[in-house]
Amino acid sequence: MFDKIQHVGYQVHDLDKAVTWFSEKFGGRQAAGGTAQLGGRNAFVRFGHIEVELLEPLNHNQLPDNMLLMHHVGYVVPDVRQAAKTLKQKGLKFTADEPNVNALAQEVLWLDPSTTNDILIHLTQLPEQPNMVGVGEGLAIDQIIHAGYVVENLSEAVAWYTEMFGGEYIGGGMSRRGVNNAFVNFGQVQVELLEPTSPEQLGGHRQAMDHVGYVVKDILAGIEECQRRDLRLGEAAPRSNSINQQLCYFDTECTCGTQIHLTQLPE
Repeated sequence: MFDKIQHVGYQVHDLDKAVTWFSEKFGGRQAAGGTAQLGGRNAFVRFGHIEVELLEPLNHNQLPDNMLLMHHVGYVVPDVRQAAKTLKQKGLKFTADEPNVNALAQEVLWLDPSTTNDILIHLTQLPEQPNMVGVGEGLAIDQIIHAGYVVENLSEAVAWYTEMFGGEYIGGGMSRRGVNNAFVNFGQVQVELLEPTSPEQLGGHRQAMDHVGYVVKDILAGIEECQRRDLRLGEAAPRSNSINQQLCYFDTECTCGTQIHLTQLPE
């Protein structure tokens, strides 16, 4: 059912400044934008073969300046109405009966966060003739491998993805932060779940967004390209995780406070 992660969405204090930042650092290009479905303004920025959505909400003055605050994930499905019907049969709810069409002509249907452990997710059906502005430009990112979440209870979170999304646990163990983690695949996408040492990391929620992983073909070449763009890495060298992905996190001081890692998939 789930074909890929179309984008990760971020809330920002100043939309124009955030678009410029992605252009300067990642070689991104704005493909579309306008009035966001959730209120305020938005912009879709492309680089490599991925997309980000930037959201300047109506109450943006309450947000910290020069920060990217992870907000939601959009998953691509081949048929948004059929996918919604399947998920409703499993007890999930949606915030509308019919999808909304965004500035990229994508059909978008949001799940009700009360049924998704407090996280924001939308299903996305791509148009037959998609907007290709920015695709293949800038930093050579192939795909978004996963979004990462801190979760209240790791085993319960794995069980939820298994039951609701038809997921499969593929491995886990101890993360670089010294906490237990788990990787779950569902369809062609993946999620990383982390059990934090302090409940304060959840901000009173059952789950909270934590990071995103960008896939490159060659992680050493990707690191060199990032360094040429003045994107510093927070680790001295790539390392392997429990499912044999090589990864290296950026220094959050140069990524507007948000956590991103480059990832090379195993052969």
